Amino acid sequence: MSVYVISDIHGCNTNFRLALKAVRLRKTDTLILLGDLIDRGNESKEVIDTVFLLEEHGFNIISIIGNHEEMLLNSLDDFTNQVNWLRNGGDKTLESFSTSEISRIPKEYIDYLKSMKTYHTWDKYIFVHAGINMLDPNPFEDEKSLLWLRDWKKLYDKDWLGDRIVIHGHTPTTREAIETQFKEKQNVLCIDNGAFMSKENYGSICILKLDDLSLKFVRDGSN
Repeated sequence: MSVYVISDIHGCNTNFRLALKAVRLRKTDTLILLGDLIDRGNESKEVIDTVFLLEEHGFNIISIIGNHEEMLLNSLDDFTNQVNWLRNGGDKTLESFSTSEISRIPKEYIDYLKSMKTYHTWDKYIFVHAGINMLDPNPFEDEKSLLWLRDWKKLYDKDWLGDRIVIHGHTPTTREAIETQFKEKQNVLCIDNGAFMSKENYGSICILKLDDLSLKFVRDGSN
């Protein structure tokens, strides 16, 4: 049994599937998804469909909510939030559902997003989408930081973290920078390579094998 971690797929289902194929995901493995499955890329519905298919076939999937899932959910009954979501890639998500109306996204997809966790812990690892406010009396209750935090270093507390390791996404990071974090054995590690981006050193799905902290960067050669 192995544990794999992927963050910020952002509607890039082709690369998501290539990443799963690259590690030969098995039913005895665990796959942890760190949020932002949707928006920006063209295949948001298809990404969730892949998750559904894996679950239907008995794969163990742990889904953590990202800020983009939160933006969608907050848009269900608030027009102002919906405008903001659409400006941040939500338009691509609606297109993937072949609609221009958020109310036409099928209930099972909304229910899945609502079921996502805000964090997950396993052994010495803490999995979140964005970061942790370690200065808060109850860090796991500060959901805004869990989903939105960028500059986590200002909220870092070595005594609180101890020998634990935080794995997160949310902030697109170059392949070189991601690899350097792991080589230096840092205790806060970002694995978001900006899957939807076309810039040099970005644009891959980064898949982490937790067993040995090894990394694979996977992308369709046509991207």
